[in-house]
Amino acid sequence: MGADVVLALDLGGTQVRAAGVLPGGAVAAVRRLHTPSEDGREAIVSACIAALREVRDDLATRADLARPIGIGVSTPGPVDPGTGTVLDPPNLGPTFHDVPLAARIENALGLPVALDRDTQVAALGEGRFGAAAGCDDFVYMTVSTGVGGAIVTAGRLLRGPDGTAGELGHLVVDLHGPLCGCGMRGHLEAIVSGSGIARRAREAAARGESELLAELVRTRGAAFGGRDVAGAEDAGDPAAIRIMESARDAFASTCVSLTDVFNPSLIVVGGSVAAGQGDRLLGPARAAVAQGAFHRPASRVAIVPAALGDDVGLVGARVLFEARMA
Repeated sequence: MGADVVLALDLGGTQVRAAGVLPGGAVAAVRRLHTPSEDGREAIVSACIAALREVRDDLATRADLARPIGIGVSTPGPVDPGTGTVLDPPNLGPTFHDVPLAARIENALGLPVALDRDTQVAALGEGRFGAAAGCDDFVYMTVSTGVGGAIVTAGRLLRGPDGTAGELGHLVVDLHGPLCGCGMRGHLEAIVSGSGIARRAREAAARGESELLAELVRTRGAAFGGRDVAGAEDAGDPAAIRIMESARDAFASTCVSLTDVFNPSLIVVGGSVAAGQGDRLLGPARAAVAQGAFHRPASRVAIVPAALGDDVGLVGARVLFEARMA
């Protein structure tokens, strides 16, 4: 009999990714497609099911693999992991609320499904196979299209009574700051996420603060994003420099708070914005923690990049399924 395989789905604000994940964390038959943005909740659900079916059918041709034993799903939060319902994510459109995604997938593919928030799933992956392997007390953060987090303490995920704990992107870092996608003001996500950086840059361009940003907004159109703003910073644009520096400052201040509140051994940082910025993001955070956090937790914590890259949600989805079915 071949190795058992878990089908994994990673639903994000910009991409739907699906794959088969083997016991050692290797991924196979990866499928990627853009997350439908105009056609509402049913289009997103249909895309998720279609991607998983394609992976299942591809894996069925491999003699070295057994039939899939189940499905793990990573999705933006907040979610109800007990019922597998996606509640009200700010980055999946106005109609994607209270979606029983686990049940929809289970009915379509005939396999048991475990679903949880993407950052919880990523923390499980990094804790088993990645940067936090062997660590019982760590905080995971993702800085990407949005900002999210998860807290692992004494080897267990902190969930809270409703399963929604760990929404670190919605910590308030500036009472008078920009609006977040959730409708509140001054959240970390509104300042440091790729979507938040792009939104602030568009506003700066509209106010006439940067000819370069205005040109990028015009030529890039809907594709304009945080990466363009980072490039404008590298080109010396004052407005882009201000936006990117404020993002790094907000992230650094948050790391000080996380260190004092949770006393982690590690803060593991993933996501496309974090990967693109590298030590430009993590370096100031390390300095801020060393200077501003309480001495004992500051001397313990290390702020490190995530190790699993784009596959973290897929790999973590297998760990989630195994844990849920144990």
